[in-house]
Amino acid sequence: MYYHHPLAWHDTKLFQVVAGMGGAASRFTQRRVERDLDNKVVEALRERVRTRKKTFKSVDSITMRLPSFKDGLRDIRDIFDHYDGDSNGTIDKEELRSCLRQLQVQMSEKGVDSVHRYCDIDNRKGIQFQEFVVLLCLMYLLFGPNVTRQVSEFESVKLNYVFDELIDAFLFFNKEGGGKMRRKDVTQRMNETSHQERTPSHITTQLFKDMDLDRNGKVNLKEFLFAMIRWAGLETDEDDSNETSP
Repeated sequence: MYYHHPLAWHDTKLFQVVAGMGGAASRFTQRRVERDLDNKVVEALRERVRTRKKTFKSVDSITMRLPSFKDGLRDIRDIFDHYDGDSNGTIDKEELRSCLRQLQVQMSEKGVDSVHRYCDIDNRKGIQFQEFVVLLCLMYLLFGPNVTRQVSEFESVKLNYVFDELIDAFLFFNKEGGGKMRRKDVTQRMNETSHQERTPSHITTQLFKDMDLDRNGKVNLKEFLFAMIRWAGLETDEDDSNETSP
């Protein structure tokens, strides 16, 4: 005969609560990882603002560079395919560890896991090609030109130029290097150099929405880079024909 222990229901509820706490702890850890990496990026951006001259003077000057961004980044596809050892279109954690070792980026195992989560922008449990481009750009910002030399000695100058311009494009909107772009920043920068009609608010709103992937009202560098790479039209395994462009 089945005996139902009077505490069984409470045990089940306790298990559910503990499981829920575990999930909450995991989300908290991930948010902390994001904050830590965002803070490192902000430090690098502020140093860049302090030491470099501004490149872009208008949104149009950024938009006109999109074809050159695409041309400069196209060769990264071969690099991605090289590190995608199982050719499944995704860089997993072990493949990322191999990649960072070859790029001579010194990072702990925990650090690699953190970067993998951070650059998995669409939450598909791995780094796809566009996210890999974002990863390389962030590593270039944080660790310097040696990263691109390890990617390709022959292509390093071109990659440095493109990465510099992509980062400077973000700083056009985020002038102080604080690391968070808001919709008002986009609206202000799109209109301050225009001598004609102001850009309609629905256009600036949609443009910001396309960049604000986590819908928190702020766009950090990785979100901006991801949007710029899509707008440049880099080839992916998916059909990007319906993506919005600025």
